[in-house]
Amino acid sequence: MSSRINTILIIGGTSGIGEALARRFHGMGKTVIVTGRNKAKLATLEKELHGISTRQFDITDFAALPTHIASLLEAFPQLDSVMINSGIQKSFNLYDPSSITADEIKVEINTNLTAPTLLARLFAPHLLGLASKGTKTTLFVTSSSLGFIPLSFYPTYCSTKAGVHALTLILRQQLSFAPEEAQKNMNIVEIVPPYTDTGLDQDHREATIAMQGGKEKAFPAMPLEEYIGKFFEVLEQVEPDGSLKKELGVGFGQMGADTWRGSFGKIYAQMGLST
Repeated sequence: MSSRINTILIIGGTSGIGEALARRFHGMGKTVIVTGRNKAKLATLEKELHGISTRQFDITDFAALPTHIASLLEAFPQLDSVMINSGIQKSFNLYDPSSITADEIKVEINTNLTAPTLLARLFAPHLLGLASKGTKTTLFVTSSSLGFIPLSFYPTYCSTKAGVHALTLILRQQLSFAPEEAQKNMNIVEIVPPYTDTGLDQDHREATIAMQGGKEKAFPAMPLEEYIGKFFEVLEQVEPDGSLKKELGVGFGQMGADTWRGSFGKIYAQMGLST
């Protein structure tokens, strides 16, 4: 439910899904802060979207992250929503070491999983504190349909997005230890996009299409505008208690989330654990 969002930080908002969400939230009158590495893209957003705020930093510069986040929270003490959205994708063959370097694999893991985990650690106490005082807060973390249904083309991407899915479950379980008021007001939401037409796979799209047998057989990408429209439709849907849906899935992403909830989710329920 978008009405609970007043001030939102989008980490990784200079391109693709992140940028499109930033533009839509800004158009809804929300206070929007965007981070990214590309100074020129951040400047373009500031020029085109009156009143938007930006911060330039690299989420894989782990030593500097605490300083950057402290500065953000000092500037926006009422920040109620954080969206961790950054990600990169490589396509390679684990049986062919020449198809990728060890350093490239490390960068992908750091960007897609290590950084979101560190960012969650830095933002969760702030959001929990506001929630304890009655403010509705939300931590959004973007995974992928490939975190539920991995495909051979993207070894590290699928693995890291599965890790992000696990991260959101753990965040909810640990939230269940917090005071009741905080639990009631804070939501942990996993964003689960399908294959969407962005620049994420621009370096290997043609190759992966060929590996699938050509355009007639390859998985089609959902147009970005269509995805954003459906995302906001799902965002307005709520659970019976008024909280946001635990997974904001669209298309193939929702299929993956529903399948997980219908199988492993039931095991957690039998264990009495939050999911």
